[in-house]
Amino acid sequence: MRNLTVLLTAVMLLALSSCNFKEVEVETGYKGKARINPWLAAERIVERYGHVVRSETSWSVPESDEAVCFIPASVLANSTFINRMDEWISDEGGHLIVMLENASSEQNDWYPTQITEPPPEVLKEWLERRGLEPVSNPTPENTSNASTPIGFEDDLHQANAWAETAVQAPGEEPALFASIELGLGRLSVLADARPLRNRWIGEHEHAAFLMSLIDHSDYEGAVVFLRGTGVSFWAMLGKHLWAFLIAFSLLILLWLWKNLVRFGAIDTATEVPPVRGYDHHLEALGDFQWRLDHCNALLTPLRTRIIERAQRFTHRAGLRDEDVFQVLADRASLPRERVFRALAEPSPADSSVLTRTTADLQRLLQAVL
Repeated sequence: MRNLTVLLTAVMLLALSSCNFKEVEVETGYKGKARINPWLAAERIVERYGHVVRSETSWSVPESDEAVCFIPASVLANSTFINRMDEWISDEGGHLIVMLENASSEQNDWYPTQITEPPPEVLKEWLERRGLEPVSNPTPENTSNASTPIGFEDDLHQANAWAETAVQAPGEEPALFASIELGLGRLSVLADARPLRNRWIGEHEHAAFLMSLIDHSDYEGAVVFLRGTGVSFWAMLGKHLWAFLIAFSLLILLWLWKNLVRFGAIDTATEVPPVRGYDHHLEALGDFQWRLDHCNALLTPLRTRIIERAQRFTHRAGLRDEDVFQVLADRASLPRERVFRALAEPSPADSSVLTRTTADLQRLLQAVL
């Protein structure tokens, strides 16, 4: 039996050793900072040339010490952003480079197929008013590694770029790059942003083209690279952890179903039951005393005390000859009949009368203190 096991093991090893396999190397792209920031290489190149570089994840109001700004077209999707950038260019001498396609920070440069979104309509209208009209690219797609001249008329550079959208400046043919002076500054439009991205900036004359864009600014200052509109934390959760959010929501619903009262309205914790109210206790006590001896033992000392104090009060006030019941009625703001009934009535007829008589006597006692 042992020999059979050894033989079968040897046969299996021989069978496995004869299997064919093929190694495939797949390029997945950068890791770390270069994966989330497509302008990282460009930023470091600009820093090497002594410029101050700022990397922003979302749009902010341009500062006075900023000279050049690289911004994706998708960011300028509302008139507020566009008007502020227009003022920064015209009045403060800034140089704005708008990148139309392949400028998204979420784009993976190692995927052969990318979805191209058209520029926002409000941006297209603003560019047309300033003389830079986005049009369809009339040239065929550049699928080879051939280079194309790109840049300013006096400073052209060879680059491998292609885009579905081209830019037409006044009196010129549609091209992948166009630039005009605007007030004190300059407005440039780059149809294809790939020459400035991490993967391709080292090819052809892409780095030289980058520095040419910066050098054509008439003012010195910081160079800003804007990655995008900013990523919402909840948007990231919805995109990558939607299954977890669904499970967590179900767990909360189960907990609520288990712990919350589900049958009838919830009783108010601060509400006092009627049988526990203070006035009901007094009423019950008065009813007991009335049934016991019609409360003569309780009312007589109180009446005697009130009459004694009333006599001393009328003596001090010089009202000895006045009607004492009327004096007490005026002091306690009660009708004379109720004062007379409270002090002279022999015994209450029922518990409710006892309650009213006791209340009147308490009021009279406070009036003669």
